[in-house]
Amino acid sequence: MPGKPRQVVVDGKPMIAMPEKQFENLMAMRRQLGSQTAKLRMLRDTLTDLSEFLDTVAEALGTADTDGSRETSSPLIAEMRRRARHARGVTGSGRAPKGRHSSDHTRT
Repeated sequence: MPGKPRQVVVDGKPMIAMPEKQFENLMAMRRQLGSQTAKLRMLRDTLTDLSEFLDTVAEALGTADTDGSRETSSPLIAEMRRRARHARGVTGSGRAPKGRHSSDHTRT
């Protein structure tokens, strides 16, 4: 089958041989995936920031009553808290650590 990678052995090590054009396409896809991964990390971090901000605003609104009482039954505040919890659920454990990510692989 033309264009199908072949298994070869070079210096006793198993490797894959493929046409140069197919290798170039593979490298282009790898770069695109890296770019998309970086964008997703940025979106996750932004969503984390927004959910934290939403919690802060909900807390401030919950304590901002003029008579000094804490009004936690407000539908708006309850919805803000619900959406903040949902955003945290979507982002998982929160912000990605700086530097290498667990999904990164050593490139050879």
